[in-house]
Amino acid sequence: MEPTQTTDLPSTGLSPALVAIALGAGGVTIAVGWHAHGEVRADLATERDLHGEDFVGSSVCRRCHEDHHESWARTHHRRMTQAVSEEAVVGAFDGSELEYRGWTATMARDGDDFVVSVADANGSPVTRDRVAMTIGSRRIQQYVAERDGVFVRLPVAWHIEEGRWMHMNGAFLTPDPTEGADFERHVTRWNDNCVFCHNVGPNPGLRDGPDGPRFETEVAELGIACEACHGPGAEHVSNNRNPIRRYALHLGDDRDPTVVNPDRLDANRSADVCGRCHGQRKTADVRPFLRRGDPFVPGDDLARFSEPLWRDTELNGEAIFAARFWPSGTPRLTAYEYQGWLQSPCTQEGELSCTTCHGMHGADPEGQVRESAIHEGRLGDGACIDCHEGPGTDDHGAHDFAVACVDCHMPRVVYGVVAAHRSHRVSEPAVRDTQGRAPVHGEPNACLLCHLDWGEDWGERALFGGDPVERAVVAAAWGRSSAVDEATARGHLLEAMASDPYPAVRRIAFRALRARIDDAPAWITFDPTGGERERRAQVAALAAETEHVPVDAERVGALRANAETLAIEIGE
Repeated sequence: MEPTQTTDLPSTGLSPALVAIALGAGGVTIAVGWHAHGEVRADLATERDLHGEDFVGSSVCRRCHEDHHESWARTHHRRMTQAVSEEAVVGAFDGSELEYRGWTATMARDGDDFVVSVADANGSPVTRDRVAMTIGSRRIQQYVAERDGVFVRLPVAWHIEEGRWMHMNGAFLTPDPTEGADFERHVTRWNDNCVFCHNVGPNPGLRDGPDGPRFETEVAELGIACEACHGPGAEHVSNNRNPIRRYALHLGDDRDPTVVNPDRLDANRSADVCGRCHGQRKTADVRPFLRRGDPFVPGDDLARFSEPLWRDTELNGEAIFAARFWPSGTPRLTAYEYQGWLQSPCTQEGELSCTTCHGMHGADPEGQVRESAIHEGRLGDGACIDCHEGPGTDDHGAHDFAVACVDCHMPRVVYGVVAAHRSHRVSEPAVRDTQGRAPVHGEPNACLLCHLDWGEDWGERALFGGDPVERAVVAAAWGRSSAVDEATARGHLLEAMASDPYPAVRRIAFRALRARIDDAPAWITFDPTGGERERRAQVAALAAETEHVPVDAERVGALRANAETLAIEIGE
């Protein structure tokens, strides 16, 4: 089974008017040309319904939009999903082994194939999968293989930044297994999960068969390409073979109705283009999506087809998504940026859209922040000063020029891909309410994430007594903060590495510690997913080489006893 990519180009000849221009002479040419120009203007004034339109693929777009294709090709969106190839695979398939709780995965080559083989604790072969697709190219790369007619995401991934293999249990907020280990815990079906947001024109193609449901999955193009944001392009390509139409668009202010430009949409419709994937959603009936694909096309009102998930959204009568949000309702997991945007005063009272700050063309691939959104080297400030005159000393004190707007108003309180990310809910940190009442459980504002010693050492209480998301974002904060004692920060991070029951939190603490002791860390052998005895020995060896202030073991033990061990289901 192979995912189908639709890239056929419609065969349409030149328009009769254009042929007449080519054959005519003198006044006849002028008359016919003027007539053709009138037809073009009428065509440009005619709105189109792009639903059901054919896709053509980014290689066709490149013929006329070389510069845009080149800038998009540098983005991580382009490489979100790729067919397996020498260029696509970044993991070390060189016989490398990954041991996890008695299991051993071996990543190797078999001719042109990239193969993942897993053996149990007795060395007996369990699975052998040939990689068909890759997912991701920035932080971690995941691998997809075909099993029994469906595609599945395999349980191992390559950590790109660290240059080593990891088990997927170290990427999600799930604790260590209490007994044994299910090596396949995070194996997920690609056909009706990953396919929706990581490709163009996704259609799971669920069908009823004599032996039960089956998938005939198709995508217009692997990865997030041109038509994911600009809509299906068959008519656009066909109509713009007419040079008069192209010149009319180039020289005039007309909008081409056969294609969507998110920058020309109003703020809501523009954000909907991004929100389709950057905002987990729910629909009243998912069956049409599974059988025919997502009906949304750029320019649509996203609410026509689905609604965003919220803290109080119910499924089968239960509010099962509450743990994905802070008590205030602010999202605390990635893929909910759209919800944060909807909650922002700059959205509700202004014209803030995703494209105010982000763009796929010309921006730095690490975050896709537009040059116009950068002011004096600070990311985001360029977008803020368009509406806000700037910080006043009464409100911002000594922070006037030391931090960016987003550092205070979009703090890093979101977990995703083993890292802490910025909230997309623009908010007021309310510093006057922070000192003196800093709860262990609750959304940390920007003040607390820097001043970790406020509120009866809130940072320590949250790091060891908070729930998994709190511990993850606070561990990252202990690595960033310049307002805490260096040796104290290192001691806290070493303890989190040794004792936190969640491998993802341990990895964040480890990365935060390495950032504090080495600007260009060479990743040591510490294994965040390893067994407790081995892990503590590794932490002890690192502690012996690192100047630090040990934590109060009794206090940490008491905090740990009250910490929540809830597994946060991210929506994988």
